[in-house]
Amino acid sequence: MITFPNESAKYRTAREKLLRKEIELRRAMEAVAEARRALPQGGLVPQHYVFDALDGQGRPAKVKLPDLFAPGKDSLILYQMMFPRHPQETRDVAASGATAKLARQDQPCPSCTALLDQFDGAVSHLEAA
Repeated sequence: MITFPNESAKYRTAREKLLRKEIELRRAMEAVAEARRALPQGGLVPQHYVFDALDGQGRPAKVKLPDLFAPGKDSLILYQMMFPRHPQETRDVAASGATAKLARQDQPCPSCTALLDQFDGAVSHLEAA
């Protein structure tokens, strides 16, 4: 058992009680995940979803869901950005790119865009997988 320097018996008792609850929670989450994986296959989508995208030259285009998958790949990252930003949002607006052309109140949530920026660094690793 790991203990902290000068911890009290009261702290240790409370910490052990919390640890038991954390273990119980983890087991419950794992059971839910297992149940989710065991679900029967859902219904077929009657038509292809169509998304707004950019073509190879950066022009607006429509793309069907199956076309979003790279050849030989069966995984896809989808992320829904929140538009518009919260009215009381005070963080900086986009300084460049298409969203910089939007009015402040129409720009996306800064946290959403920050998360998406992180995917750029992961792409080469994901494409190699």
